[in-house]
Amino acid sequence: MSAVMVKVRFIQTVLALYLLLASAISHAVNNPDQITVYFPAFQGPEHLGLNVSTVLSLQLAQTTRRMPWPNNPDKHDFGEGIIRWSAEPLDSYAVQGLVEAAQRKNLLAQIVVAGTVRRFAGNFVVELDVVLPEYKVAPSMNCASLADTKCDYRTKNFEVWKIGTGSEKIEVGLPKRYFSISSIVLKPDVVNRYKAASGLTIRESLNGGKVLGETGDRLRFVEFNKSMPGAPTKVISGNIQGYVTLPELSDAVSEFSDMVGGILQLFRGDWQWAISSFTQVLENPNTRIPLRVDALLYRGMARFQNGGNGLDDITTAASLAPYDVTVTKYLAMALIANGINSDQIKQMLHDKALLFARDDDWYNKVHRYLNHLL
Repeated sequence: MSAVMVKVRFIQTVLALYLLLASAISHAVNNPDQITVYFPAFQGPEHLGLNVSTVLSLQLAQTTRRMPWPNNPDKHDFGEGIIRWSAEPLDSYAVQGLVEAAQRKNLLAQIVVAGTVRRFAGNFVVELDVVLPEYKVAPSMNCASLADTKCDYRTKNFEVWKIGTGSEKIEVGLPKRYFSISSIVLKPDVVNRYKAASGLTIRESLNGGKVLGETGDRLRFVEFNKSMPGAPTKVISGNIQGYVTLPELSDAVSEFSDMVGGILQLFRGDWQWAISSFTQVLENPNTRIPLRVDALLYRGMARFQNGGNGLDDITTAASLAPYDVTVTKYLAMALIANGINSDQIKQMLHDKALLFARDDDWYNKVHRYLNHLL
């Protein structure tokens, strides 16, 4: 082996150790931004759509935390996770309609969950779509010169995976900005209970008690008790404060709260809980291949961001979707983060070159980055 090759391999080994150790150093996550999930009114018979969306929003709310508890030695602060919804139907439930609704100045939601409750073969089935509207990359403060790109006024983008600094920096964003969740077949008792009821029942105590009223258009979450039967949640709706329990909507386990919860955690920099959520998605037998691929990419990226190594996850995603350009980008990022030989990464990208446009900016930037390492 020549002295030059020995030197190159030594540099690459040192770089790999540096990248992994640098990410492993405990840094407090401080998210100064609010991340908002928007539930427009679900389409469905009578009050059923609104009540189902309320139950799902409560499920999702329980995936959030401001900081680790009871121990938080690294002083993490994941910021505000806000869930908002509307009792009024939208003009359009097409993807663009959902994006436009989310990007209203008085909302600026990063995640949209839309649903339709339909009768099918004697059952009521919930079909869910998730949209992740695109905003100007943080710091998103002035969009006057970018008429086609909305601002959400965030100062950080935890959902963007970056390697390097300054001009020598490469990054990848979200795998997809639109996807569907497996249909949820509602239990008959849920249909009977919520089709006519105008809201979820609010009771006075953690274990039940007197009925105080029902949830309305405005709802604030005060306290979660996930380990108790029915996961009673303390809420404030209008001038009523009390507890709402979460019914089991379906006999089958949906990947909804794990997948959307994981994305919400990722937006807020809560890597540990995001890894756990995407693991639940991957262990769910109902999860379809496209969503499984996304969960692998998300979990792999979160593992890198948390100081671990997500190469196995991203390599598995690449085996499931070998001709997906986004998966290829993630694979390149993972190989770089592991300090894999630059020539090997270039060869991988060369083999996938047909997936990219001839003058693709990201493809060229990665090659410049790899050349800079040598």
